[in-house]
Amino acid sequence: MSSSRPELKFFDISEERGFYKRFSTLPEKPPKTIRIVDKGEYYTVVGNDALFVADNVYHTNSVLKDCRIDPSTAKSIQEPLKYVTISSQVLSGLLKLCLLEQGMKVEIYDKSWKLLRNGSPGNIEQVDDLMNISLDSSIVLTSIKIQPNAQEGNCVLGVSFIDSSSYKIGMLDIVDNEVYSNLESFLIQMGVKECLLPDLRSNETVANELKKMVGVLDRCGCVSTFVKNSDFSHRDVDQDLVKLVGDELSMSLMKFSNLALGSCNALLSYLQLLNDESQLGRYELVQHSLTEFMKLDASALKALNIFPTGPSGASGVSVSHGGGSGGKVSSIFQLLNKCKTNAGVRLLNQWLKQPLTDLQAIQNRHDLVEFLIDQLELRQVLQSDYLPLVPDVRRLTKKLNKNGGLEDVLKIYQFARKIPEVSQVLEDYLGNMDGGDSIKPLVTETWLQPLNAHITPLDKFQEMVETTVDLEAYEDTNEFMIKVDFNEDLAKIRGELDALKDNIKSIHLDAAEDLGFDPEKKLKLENHHMHGWCMRLTRNDGKALRQHRKYLELTTVKAGIYFSTRELKQIAEQTAILQKEYDRLQYDLVKEIVQITLTYTPVLEKLSIVLANLDVLSAFAHVSSYAPIPYVRPQMHGLGTQRKTELIGSRHPVLETLDDVTFISNDVRLESGKSEFLIITGPNMGGKSTYIRQVGVISLMAQIGCFVPCDTAEIAVVDAVLCRVGAGDSQLKGVSTFMVEMLETASILKNATENSLIIVDELGRGTSTYDGFGLAWSISEHIARNVRCFALFATHFHELTSLADQVPTVQNMHVIAHIEDARASTHSADDITLLYKVEPGISDQSFGIHVAEVVQFPAKLVSMAKRKAAELEDLKHDSQALKRQKCSAGEIAEGTRVLKDVLKAWAAAVRAEGLHEKLSDDESQARVLELLNQVSAASAQTDNKFMKEIAELLM
Repeated sequence: MSSSRPELKFFDISEERGFYKRFSTLPEKPPKTIRIVDKGEYYTVVGNDALFVADNVYHTNSVLKDCRIDPSTAKSIQEPLKYVTISSQVLSGLLKLCLLEQGMKVEIYDKSWKLLRNGSPGNIEQVDDLMNISLDSSIVLTSIKIQPNAQEGNCVLGVSFIDSSSYKIGMLDIVDNEVYSNLESFLIQMGVKECLLPDLRSNETVANELKKMVGVLDRCGCVSTFVKNSDFSHRDVDQDLVKLVGDELSMSLMKFSNLALGSCNALLSYLQLLNDESQLGRYELVQHSLTEFMKLDASALKALNIFPTGPSGASGVSVSHGGGSGGKVSSIFQLLNKCKTNAGVRLLNQWLKQPLTDLQAIQNRHDLVEFLIDQLELRQVLQSDYLPLVPDVRRLTKKLNKNGGLEDVLKIYQFARKIPEVSQVLEDYLGNMDGGDSIKPLVTETWLQPLNAHITPLDKFQEMVETTVDLEAYEDTNEFMIKVDFNEDLAKIRGELDALKDNIKSIHLDAAEDLGFDPEKKLKLENHHMHGWCMRLTRNDGKALRQHRKYLELTTVKAGIYFSTRELKQIAEQTAILQKEYDRLQYDLVKEIVQITLTYTPVLEKLSIVLANLDVLSAFAHVSSYAPIPYVRPQMHGLGTQRKTELIGSRHPVLETLDDVTFISNDVRLESGKSEFLIITGPNMGGKSTYIRQVGVISLMAQIGCFVPCDTAEIAVVDAVLCRVGAGDSQLKGVSTFMVEMLETASILKNATENSLIIVDELGRGTSTYDGFGLAWSISEHIARNVRCFALFATHFHELTSLADQVPTVQNMHVIAHIEDARASTHSADDITLLYKVEPGISDQSFGIHVAEVVQFPAKLVSMAKRKAAELEDLKHDSQALKRQKCSAGEIAEGTRVLKDVLKAWAAAVRAEGLHEKLSDDESQARVLELLNQVSAASAQTDNKFMKEIAELLM
């Protein structure tokens, strides 16, 4: 990688020392911020930032160089100062690493340490052009103003958000609980990258709440940025919004609280939108409702493997469509990402975070996916011939707005020409369908009508391009230029230039004949960057010039000798002047064409959204058709209706795609009033976790509009998927494994309704066995009795299965393991076969020691583990017996006396018969059985509980 690092060019030592002197006077750098200096041909990073770049980009310290600092500057810098230089290509990767993966901020300065631009995870607009990547999700920045204790036990959050890539501004109030579960759902739904908070950390009333909110933000991968509390004022913000939205009516129709308006003001100040006139009138006000989409928390995203778990996660890295990165599929996003457009990839990302809860909207998507599955030829034509040619309209229009040119205009022109073809293809297939009357209106409403509605406005755009741009030059030589005959002045200058170039060519041919060199091979005609049009000979051939005094030598370089004539020099100067004028006219005309093109941005973006919808649903159809076993359309039950989920032959969609894996399907039955809470027990590595996760994944897939991996599926729409899966701590943040578990469980209990789906795996492992079981029981019983939602609970606490005896809606399930030899605690690794099949009933073992044998633990350790496990089992049974008897001290004393009397009488009888010699085994067993019968008879003649418990244990 170091080969791409440009070498630092030599420049004046005093200038370099002045550069570092100014660096030493900069204010203290904010935390998690990197400073970069733009030096024109390359970039420089100094100090600790240089060490960061060396470690994280180049992965070696050999790229570091010592800074040349004068003694007075060195005194203010405690450690030796290092620097590293990077190219523009490396800068792109560095910005991606900092902003999208590590949640850092970036400041870019000029040589005098004057700030040119900056960026943060939620605001990449100023550095977007330097990153040179397409994003797979929108960059959303939000701000929150808190009003604690607005309602008893709750607080109100005034929330505002801006998606600057799609020019949307939204505001809403969130009534939240003490664990901020609704805020977490909002952050996940919107994919927020950065959140502004009022800096009230010194305010004791609010400081603790802010600390909890920062914890929620961090869990969701969102960067917290504290700004002045005065920025959260709601005064005059409505007037600023009118300027940005350009529609006073929409402002009057939407009512926002002062809290939300205050948070919006903080956003506008942070982004400085009003200072950029190009932003005025471009934004759209939108309303967001938490109940419109399924609630997902950060734990659910991780537990269900919705997005890749690499360093960037779902943070919006470079797009790779057409099936992801081509490597191993490890997430639902990678599985479903068969999109052919960048806009489609972003929409898929959004849909995965915003599964629908409206039954009709879900069924509409299923109808369209079914249509695309049935119309195989149509889907293939769209995915191979049309969708791959759709450009990233959002990125193109942003580039046009900054420094775009004719190349970008022509990309949009080609896109505009394709729209009627897409529309015609859809119309043709609809017209040729036999039947299908039910689907035709939906296809027409969703795709055809929006496409056709925007074709007409683009006709004028196409006409403008065809009139002004030289399309023949573009097709023949890939040049981007204005038609010469479009502008009279341009045509006149072009004519003069052509005449001068003809003269230049004539002089070149005359010189070739005069000097005796081939004009194609030996005597070169070139447009030199300093001398303009001139001729060149190699150094050896250049000796011929000395015999002809009319040739003027201009410069000698390694490539040869540049020379001219007085006439050619004069023509070259005229040509340079005319070319400069021609370029100026071209630039003005191109700028005008770009401005006209930008007026079509709203139409282009709407078309892009329609095609993105078509792209994502085509991807769903493709994945559903080409899965190892084709997916099926689920029958859906809406919220507030029949609560029933029945998945027959369900499979995990990601795991079944793995090579050399034959996935074992399982049935799932959840029904309100019958089987709402499933407790799953069974061996380690037996498939419990996969079983419960796939239920959540299938519900999510169904509610985003995709078919599901089942033989048949009947699914109740859920308003939330809440997960407590896995164990992990955050030691650097002072949060233990058990604390993480309790925080996530608290969020579940606060958020769950009767329409939710709860998935819990191994709750209570992070503390002592008894505390863990107690918590697992109480939480399970609360969910089963009070919340009454669908829940799946995988556990190794086998005692928890007795909850089914107390709550009729609790059902026990277990993972089957086939055992060859059932002798207790004597299994070998070959004795157990995991069948990965889940059936009703209880498993009384976890087979953890067998897993240790499978991974080849030392035999001595395995043997010791089995022995200790057996001892603990015996201790457990004795402890349970002691708990069952609950005898008083008097009862124990009385029972002990009776036992002694029985033993003395039996011993006396044995001696009286003279049985002091050695007895045979049969005789010994008969005597012991006689004693047990006497103990049993004695216990039957008394009400002593201690005696009865002893008799029960002995018999």
